[in-house]
Amino acid sequence: MGKLISNPPPAIKNIGYITVSSKGISNGLSDFTNDGADFGPDSPNSSGTGLTQTAGIQEAINYAASIAIFFDTIATGYVLPPIKFLTGLYTLNSTVIFPSFPNITQDTPIFTLLGEGAGVGAPTAINLNGYDIIIGSSSGHQTYSGGFLIQGLEFYSNAYNNASVKFLGNFSANPNCVLRDVSFVNGATLDMSGANNIAQLNMDNVFIFGDGSQFLSPTESYQISITNGTFKSGFYSNGVNQIGAVNFAEGIQINSGDPNLSFNVWELDNNNTLGIGGNGITNGTASGTTSNMTVDVGTLIINSTNSFFNSTGSNGTLNLKLHVKHLVFQTNVMDFSIPSGSNINIQEFTIGEITNNTSSDISTANLPILSSTAGTTAGTIDMRFVEYSSSHKKLIITFNGYENDTSTNQIIDFPLPFNSYLIEFINTTGLSIAYTNSSMTITAPDSTTTYNGFMIFEGY
Repeated sequence: MGKLISNPPPAIKNIGYITVSSKGISNGLSDFTNDGADFGPDSPNSSGTGLTQTAGIQEAINYAASIAIFFDTIATGYVLPPIKFLTGLYTLNSTVIFPSFPNITQDTPIFTLLGEGAGVGAPTAINLNGYDIIIGSSSGHQTYSGGFLIQGLEFYSNAYNNASVKFLGNFSANPNCVLRDVSFVNGATLDMSGANNIAQLNMDNVFIFGDGSQFLSPTESYQISITNGTFKSGFYSNGVNQIGAVNFAEGIQINSGDPNLSFNVWELDNNNTLGIGGNGITNGTASGTTSNMTVDVGTLIINSTNSFFNSTGSNGTLNLKLHVKHLVFQTNVMDFSIPSGSNINIQEFTIGEITNNTSSDISTANLPILSSTAGTTAGTIDMRFVEYSSSHKKLIITFNGYENDTSTNQIIDFPLPFNSYLIEFINTTGLSIAYTNSSMTITAPDSTTTYNGFMIFEGY
């Protein structure tokens, strides 16, 4: 084996970034100090009392801070040189803390962490081992400059010993924060509950899975943009103004704010154990408060046996506008009924097309815009809102073999009420009816005649 020598100064000027290796003489994986990288398991710790307790990560970050470049032209702040992690497994035995520059307005530096590979099973993995990686401080901020890039890394925590990559402080409307090809598994958590005012957080191919794992979205964030995001324990929204996603998997819990969510494809998998991931929308609004949520979905794919709507208990009001162009029951028909006491108020609910690829009857979905009622003697009355918005509501009612051979009128509630005005636009059934904004009364034919046809009601 080689001889352990003092770590040479990184050749940052020659290759443009600082390298960290998981291999070295001290762990028996190389004949060379840190396998030739700038930092690694052979690096002395910052106190000089022994070797690193962070696989060389803390030492690499400290060195990057010591040579950080200060910009004061377009943006003001310190920029760390990029840190590149070579293929391998890095295990923490101590918390990693990013340095700050407390004597300037921007005390959290702009930084880049690069791994090799992508997503779950990436060849560059950091075992948090119960220790956090802390970026920023509760009183710190990163003002109008740079942001950060974390790419090509898998974070996990040994034996599900929960730990997190934690962001703290005020990022002051920073527009350039990126997580790309990153995964958090086995109890590793992405915790952004302490980060404020990120103008745009871009998440590309981000996967979060594991007991206790959750994504806590930034308080007072302006926008989160997601391309291929999977959140197995659910996505927790605290004061986010806008979330846009190309491909998004698992459920959402709204804790506060008035978010607008737009998904090209939203998929709910059969997840019954991890957080609220298997539900669609969970109302976590604090008691006595109100949140307003608008969700626009291109294609909503259902593989979950959980209920779509859920709540955390004693909640405030969640006013919901949900628009789905294509709802696909792929492997399961999900229950869309509103749980009692959830305080979820449906203001708008539209579905353009429904595809049922399961063997279950679609009526078991209990969609708020659909209902089916048996005729007094025979037949069925099926109702569907093809549009249910604040300004326009359109209800189609289909009669199939309807019969009422009694003298008692039949009263049927609409799936959802009209606000204050509606008209009977078409009636091809031959039945006489009266109606309010929430129900209709069918005058009893008192005969064995069967009736077929449809009615259309429109209003707002």
